Amino acid sequence: MNVSKFDLEKAFSRTEPYRVVTPLVPVPFLNERWNAEVWVKHEAFQPIGAFKIRGASNFITQLSREELDKGVVTHSSGNHAQAVAFMAKQLGSCAYIIMPEDSNPLKIKNARKWGAEVQLCTPGIESRLRTAEKVMHEKGAIMVPPFDHPWIVAGQATAAMETFMLRSDVDYLVIPLGGGGLLAGSALAAKYFSPETKVIGAEPDQAKDGYIGFKKGERERTVQANTVADGLRTTVGEVPFNIIKEEVADIWLAQEEKILPWMFKFWQETHLIIEPSCAVPIAAMDTNRDQLKGKRIVVVITGANVDLGQLTSAGDVDATLG
Repeated sequence: MNVSKFDLEKAFSRTEPYRVVTPLVPVPFLNERWNAEVWVKHEAFQPIGAFKIRGASNFITQLSREELDKGVVTHSSGNHAQAVAFMAKQLGSCAYIIMPEDSNPLKIKNARKWGAEVQLCTPGIESRLRTAEKVMHEKGAIMVPPFDHPWIVAGQATAAMETFMLRSDVDYLVIPLGGGGLLAGSALAAKYFSPETKVIGAEPDQAKDGYIGFKKGERERTVQANTVADGLRTTVGEVPFNIIKEEVADIWLAQEEKILPWMFKFWQETHLIIEPSCAVPIAAMDTNRDQLKGKRIVVVITGANVDLGQLTSAGDVDATLG
């Protein structure tokens, strides 16, 4: 299904009451390390602490009152769960959320905070889908996909649209890749509003279905994700993948052992909290630093919902990163 420039413009207007125009924050220590100009678009300032409010609000606000009265259901490892729960509360609907048992405990708590009914399932996309579909049929609720739908893609595109309004000279826009909604939406935003910008996806080496699929031009569904970046463990969806393979410039990989050290390093240098998933682009960019010299780069920091009690020691971060 095509996602047009008009779809993105409508999504931008439709989601405005529910999203924050998040700032572009300069990152001097990365400027110096990479000899580039680097900003992060910090989505932690959203009301749920993550970018997922964009897609969820674009989807749920298009439902009728009759559909909202039936309730909404979704499956998510965390941030989309919070977004759907938040939007259901804003619009007077009920939210039924399916989350894997290994989800970040803070994200489970936050989904419940917004009044959602949370049900845990065994990890894995098939289990999530099966459980969500069962609840959907039992409750008569409307499914809100976490990434694999044109409305979600159009909503996520608003982050890049804001970026191009704030800066018209972005060379690289670097996006974490999980289900692909944000990467696909960002690529479309660049196509329609900033065609000189190259959009790069970043994925953990131990969850590289998107990378494999991008390289061979065919969606990959057999990779078993095993990464600390909990927001990127899911398989790229069909709708996002069809956009990504046509519109994204490249996908870079982050070595697993570099993800947490880069997260801690970012905390230390900027005093801003980011999730492990947000450190993936930084780790991947450092591996590809030769391509960054002299470039103007924006990295989307997708969220800051970190359960600090679950983290191990940072150790000697500088020694690990080199």
